[in-house]
Parts: sequence; structure tokens; C-alpha cells
Amino acid sequence: MRRRATRPNVFRGLKRFGVYSTDWKYILVPIAIAYLTPFIFGLWFGYVPLGFPLGLFTFLVLLGTFNYLRKAKPQYWLSQKFDSIVDGNAFFRAPLNSELKTSDWIRDYKEQIAVKEK
Repeated sequence: MRRRATRPNVFRGLKRFGVYSTDWKYILVPIAIAYLTPFIFGLWFGYVPLGFPLGLFTFLVLLGTFNYLRKAKPQYWLSQKFDSIVDGNAFFRAPLNSELKTSDWIRDYKEQIAVKEK
């Protein structure tokens, strides 16, 4: 079999229209809401349902916004920003249950200190 050329940056994110594949969920959900809401309420502008121009306008605005953010911010900035908002913009998150247990190295260190003090 002939050896095939491979992509050198296999783990680099893929872009469509300048937006990484991990960010499309933040674009498609608002577009769906903007497109479907006028249909639910029966809003028309003449013979054109209002959902079509509103969905297209929302797509163009979000696409431009995400392209700007991609050039100005690090790659996972938006998802980390949303996580920060969910955590209440705290500098440190509360420890999880598994992190509250004393690790072996802490126990050994406490024993070493107790031996030195005697």
C-alpha cells in the first residue's frame, strides 16, 4: 500500500466560515430561536415570514461577532467565560467531595512532622 499524506495539525480545530466547530452551538441555537419564534406567533412582513430575514440577520451578526472574538481572544475563551458565569465569577471554585479527602502524601507529611516534634 502506498503511504498517504497526513495532516500535520490533526488536533487543531476545524473552521467553517471562520468559526471553530466547538463554537457553532452558540450560533445555531440563537438562530433557531430567531427563525422559529416569528412562525410560532404568525408574524409576517408582507408575503415574507419575518423568521427568514430575522434568522439571516441573526446569523450574519453572530458570524461577524464570533470571527471578531476568534481574532481577539484565545481559543476556548467563550466556553470558559460561560463556565465562569455559572460559577458566579468566583476566583476559585469550591472543592469537590473527592478533593476534600486527605491524600496519602499529606498523611505521610503529618506523620513526619509528628516524629520530628517528639
